[in-house]
Amino acid sequence: MDIGKRIKNLRLSKNLTQEELGERTDLTKGYISQLERDLSSPSIETLFDILEVLGCTPKEFFDEEEQEQKVVYGASEHTFF
Repeated sequence: MDIGKRIKNLRLSKNLTQEELGERTDLTKGYISQLERDLSSPSIETLFDILEVLGCTPKEFFDEEEQEQKVVYGASEHTFF
């Protein structure tokens, strides 16, 4: 699982900058950047604080089953959940 990429995607979906997310979570912009690039790993408490600000539950964040996958065969497209 790419935690940093998921944090970044959630942040961007909320139209927040790294600085804004940092301010709302009492973390630095640099630390948010390190998390998103997987250069650092957040504690559980820090991750939960970030998820709360981003409006995402831990279950939603870690539930890979919810990620929609599209498979294309020739000219037809099928969506699997």
